[in-house]
Amino acid sequence: MPSRRPEGTASATPWNQTFNHSMWRANNSLHRALNERLRPLDVTMTQLGIVITLDQYGPLSGADLARMQSITPQSVTTALAHLERIGWIERHPHAVHKRVVLVEPTEAGLRGMAKGRRLVGAVVERISDAVGGPEELARLTLGMRRVAVALDGPDSPVARMWPDPPTAG
Repeated sequence: MPSRRPEGTASATPWNQTFNHSMWRANNSLHRALNERLRPLDVTMTQLGIVITLDQYGPLSGADLARMQSITPQSVTTALAHLERIGWIERHPHAVHKRVVLVEPTEAGLRGMAKGRRLVGAVVERISDAVGGPEELARLTLGMRRVAVALDGPDSPVARMWPDPPTAG
């Protein structure tokens, strides 16, 4: 009986042993672990990332946040509504462009962000231990940055958020 599988679909490597599967599983595991750790703060990693970005870059519009976080404007709108509801952000009209609304963290948001960073740090410490320590974690981080830049391009907002990687000495 002939195979019903289309030509070219078989692989010598099982799916669960490929880079694609490993990266996908690691992403899912990390996402779950981070959001579980942040649950006591009533925020998700996306929401925490928005407040961290606002703290780092100053007041930004929702459109700016969407570009910088590489998420949809609708996701930013949902995240901002929750952050505003829990008192972590406030919105103000732009001084010159009155139709543009700028978002900035509140004092409560900055305190929550600091707690969130500590909670996220505990997850990163677990990962560091699992991969063999801080040096290996730094290599893994650089590798993931290279993956993001390879997929999004060197001029993408995501690529520009990182400093240039260290050069080999």
